[in-house]
Amino acid sequence: MVKMRKVLSTAVNNIRKWPSNPRILILFILLIIFLVNYLKPIINFSNSTGYRVTPWVFPFFADSVFTQMVMMFGIVFLFCDAPFMDVTQPYSIIRSGRTRWGLGQVLYIMVSTAIYFSFLAVVSCIIISPNMFLSNEWGKVLGTLAQTNAGQVFNITLPINYEIQSIYTPVHAFFLSLILEWCAGTLLGLIIFIFNINFNRAIGAIVASVMVCLDMVIQNALPFYTYHFSILSLARLSILDTSGLSTRPTDIYAFSFFAVGIVLSGFIAVFSARKKSVNILPPV
Repeated sequence: MVKMRKVLSTAVNNIRKWPSNPRILILFILLIIFLVNYLKPIINFSNSTGYRVTPWVFPFFADSVFTQMVMMFGIVFLFCDAPFMDVTQPYSIIRSGRTRWGLGQVLYIMVSTAIYFSFLAVVSCIIISPNMFLSNEWGKVLGTLAQTNAGQVFNITLPINYEIQSIYTPVHAFFLSLILEWCAGTLLGLIIFIFNINFNRAIGAIVASVMVCLDMVIQNALPFYTYHFSILSLARLSILDTSGLSTRPTDIYAFSFFAVGIVLSGFIAVFSARKKSVNILPPV
């Protein structure tokens, strides 16, 4: 119990530093601007038609190649300072031990990613709240935007995918996309941690950025089967084949991929924290 408390303490102490970190504050401000920019035209469309919007917009942010890429670059920005070695960390290592400190950093990445995507989902609902109504259906606004070209008339740049609406219920799509994005973001964060602690702090961000761009490269240049190895692609609902009858990856494959990837990366991260010497680094 005491050991687990030390792991939790390491993660919590990292999160407590967020309010005093300008990089984190800038990140969340940029996220709000990003969401407003994409949701304001939908609000204008709602006002024009007289129909309110259901809150289920996050699955479409997570499914669009570009908006998902922007959100994942936010993850890279969030964890670019891994292994998070400021002046307090040597004392944390002494108190906790290297193994528990490493576990605490892994837990920090997992919890921070959950906070990050929960923030995006909640703020998207807050932004449309003046025009929002709760329903267990997609609603007329999202349904119309998915099935007509009305979005072009109102300069709506967020793609509303009808395939998602036809396969998933809104609640299912909302939470499934949230979980998948959390998996992808956590795996990216762990990869950044591993490369940064073993090589150089810039290396992890570069490797993760390449992985973030891979989804767009596959869409434009690589064979379709390559989606099976793209972290971002496996978190997009329109890529996953729920029937298992095509060459696209299935939802079971995606969750298996993320489970193995997160466990393996977590193990490597903790092992690296135990074996590698870590020095205090200036803030990013």
